[in-house]
Amino acid sequence: MKVAINITREPLGGITSVNLNLFNYLHGSNISFLGIELNAFRECKSPVVYRHLSPEWFNHQIISICDFSISEIVKNSNSLKDIEKKFEPIIKIVRKIIKKEKPDVFLINGTYYIPWIISIAARKEGIPVVLWYAGVLAKETAHFPEKERQIFLEMEKSIIKNSSKIIFPSKICKDAVLREVINSKKTKEGSIIPNPISPLFTKEKKQEKVIKNKIAFIGRNAPIKNLEAFISLHLLLNKKKWKHEATIINGKEHKAIKNMPKDIKIIPMMNSEEMKYFYKKQGLIISPSHFETFGNVPVETLCIGVPVLVNENMGCSELFSQVGLNEMIINFDDLEIVAKRTINLCGKVPDTAKLKNLKSLVDCESVSNQIVKILKDFSI
Repeated sequence: MKVAINITREPLGGITSVNLNLFNYLHGSNISFLGIELNAFRECKSPVVYRHLSPEWFNHQIISICDFSISEIVKNSNSLKDIEKKFEPIIKIVRKIIKKEKPDVFLINGTYYIPWIISIAARKEGIPVVLWYAGVLAKETAHFPEKERQIFLEMEKSIIKNSSKIIFPSKICKDAVLREVINSKKTKEGSIIPNPISPLFTKEKKQEKVIKNKIAFIGRNAPIKNLEAFISLHLLLNKKKWKHEATIINGKEHKAIKNMPKDIKIIPMMNSEEMKYFYKKQGLIISPSHFETFGNVPVETLCIGVPVLVNENMGCSELFSQVGLNEMIINFDDLEIVAKRTINLCGKVPDTAKLKNLKSLVDCESVSNQIVKILKDFSI
């Protein structure tokens, strides 16, 4: 069976992470992959994250879209149809690759413009699409001007329409799509399957002593990630005279992030091994996102025995609640309450039995097999 899939190369990106976990588990099996990467950069480094995959099993195709600025195209378009016409040359290239490689099914990650382009190409070539939700575009673009917001809403609806089946990483994600995207109580047949977490984290047996008074935020600087809450929390903790170290991982410099205190350390993005080492040196990882379909970072962190504090609107909060880790879920609207919980949780060793149950829910082998079962429904 051959599965086509859209891939990215950002080491911190959720899509890159879940793709790699799936690839690593299935590598060398009779399920091969055609990875299609639409790269928006004119110049970029080799995608080292995929080097370990054998080329006969993983066919990596890269298409440059550096001359296609989505922001400019949307700004100068009046409808989704206008945008499709602008991207027609890219759609044709993707169709050509699909026609040559003949995949059985297309596993599409996410709902932004690249997944949308690929979903059009797959539909036109008659290849069934399984949409693996990663980010609700309606929420990601909620702060955009009205015209742009409406265009992206139609884009997300179009991807759903082009899909034969949907994989939701959480009920929170599915409910948001039903409520804010398609405005319906029903959607196409969909399965709720958590993201697969690498054995690098789930198979960790040694639970080291958690370091106290170190807090960290990991993620891109986008409105939905709510970095402002982490900064405000840090300032509040300083005001309360609680001595601590605060770190942000997102690759930006202090001057690139608005109102960034000088005593917050900023570290560039890292690979999985480096991230694991970083987690182990923290007392608490804080994820204040207004919304997440899942949230790989806090799950990885917890799996190695370091406590986390996540917003109740994050998909992974469902798993935390399911295994009895409710103390690690909070509403970030009241920072006084968040500060108190931060002080209480930081450096606290999570319950071993609860962690074991969490790991079983996100085990890469178990989750990957659930995804494969869905994909095989479309095999020729």
